[in-house]
Amino acid sequence: MKLYLNGKPAEVEVRLDTLGPKDSIRTDAATHVGRRDDFNPMRETRFQDVRIYRRALAADEVARLPFEDLAAEIVARQPDPRKWTTDAKFVAADRFYLGEKDAETISLASAVAAHDTAFEALTRDGPASLIAIEKTTPAYSDILKRGDYYARLERVEPGVPRFLSNWPAGAPRNRRGLAEWLLSAEQPLMARVSVNRIWQEVFGRGLVESAGDLGVMGDRPSHPELLDWLAVEFRESGWDVKKFYRLLVTSATYRQSASATAAQLAKDPGNKLLGRGPRYRMDGEMLRDSALAAAGLLVEKIGGPSVKPYQPPGIWEEVAMPESNTKTYVPDKGEGLYRRSVYTFWKRASPPASLETFDATSREVVCTRRARTNTPLQAFVTMNDPQWVEAARKLGERALQAGGRMEQRLEFLARATLARPLTPREGAALVKSAEAFRTKYAADPAAAAALLAVGESKPDPALAPAEVAQWTLVASQFLNLDEFLTK
Repeated sequence: MKLYLNGKPAEVEVRLDTLGPKDSIRTDAATHVGRRDDFNPMRETRFQDVRIYRRALAADEVARLPFEDLAAEIVARQPDPRKWTTDAKFVAADRFYLGEKDAETISLASAVAAHDTAFEALTRDGPASLIAIEKTTPAYSDILKRGDYYARLERVEPGVPRFLSNWPAGAPRNRRGLAEWLLSAEQPLMARVSVNRIWQEVFGRGLVESAGDLGVMGDRPSHPELLDWLAVEFRESGWDVKKFYRLLVTSATYRQSASATAAQLAKDPGNKLLGRGPRYRMDGEMLRDSALAAAGLLVEKIGGPSVKPYQPPGIWEEVAMPESNTKTYVPDKGEGLYRRSVYTFWKRASPPASLETFDATSREVVCTRRARTNTPLQAFVTMNDPQWVEAARKLGERALQAGGRMEQRLEFLARATLARPLTPREGAALVKSAEAFRTKYAADPAAAAALLAVGESKPDPALAPAEVAQWTLVASQFLNLDEFLTK
């Protein structure tokens, strides 16, 4: 038996077929349309037309069935197509003639289907990116007299403010020309704005503090000559961003100690004069990547599609529309959990919760400078989020493998997270807490097993579970130190 819906073959699933080659389909059982049996009817079902033919119909005959009779009725009722109603035109022309008779429409429909198939093949490994091209017609606008749309005075083409540098000679009046103007040697704004934002990311505060406004209403630069020198250096390097970051982080200014004397704090509390090294709580993405790197979990592969690391269950469902293709959040498996945070899939209506806790923006509006807060929720994330607990566990395993004595393991953790050795006072305090954790998990194997079950990565089977749990909490202490969270 074949089923068709509006002339198109419908897929069927055969649940039971016991007929042999010599058996007959004749039976005394009743045939039900729209129901399986008297105890399981289909609800809210209507049928317009049910027919039984003495022969099998060809595919083209079946395709015409939904329209031929209705089209014939329309023609019989009103032979003049110019007087057909809109519904009649849709059925007779659009659905029947164009879909079943007109060769050009059928050819174009086949071409569309072929393109859809090719597009599906191209995007099998990841979503397609939208691109934009210039319109063939030149862009323009009209100067209006007193804002009256019916009183146009002069037609103007794209340009730049007159008080800035001139448009490059021969450059097109489009986005390509705008890019050439921004990067021209006579245009200092692009380089100044770029190096100021990079400086802000590295030092926590830009040379011009109002990074989103370098105009007359913004703040004056604290070091104007330095800003100009950096802008020229950045431009002359070929706009090499990595080289510029290396220049900043290897500079004597950046490598200063962040400690400040009372006199320095009184004279320059905000460190605008750069008398000491920068000190500020790092952004959520930096913190997550730092924890994964210390644990040896960070996947440093460059490029590829977005990934979905750990997130609280049901976080997308609360804000998703029923028809949304991002209604349900399903975390990745394997390396997708440990890619750098820049590759995290971002749903603007529901940003990653752990990053949002550390003041990550929703990305619904432009943000030139993030706010930095310190709240109890941030400690809740670094102590309890599965990504951080798993990172602490793997870091604890590395410490266990670094040496047999407790002092060796603590020294490894200090080097891996703080990049310095421990002081005697710090070492004594950490030994005390490590002993307390050892006693706790030696007496409670179930709690140790529950802690080691957090995260997809498996614990090292060569290590004792109670010992791994002990050093997981010791490593978590290091990951929660203000010195680790602060740049």
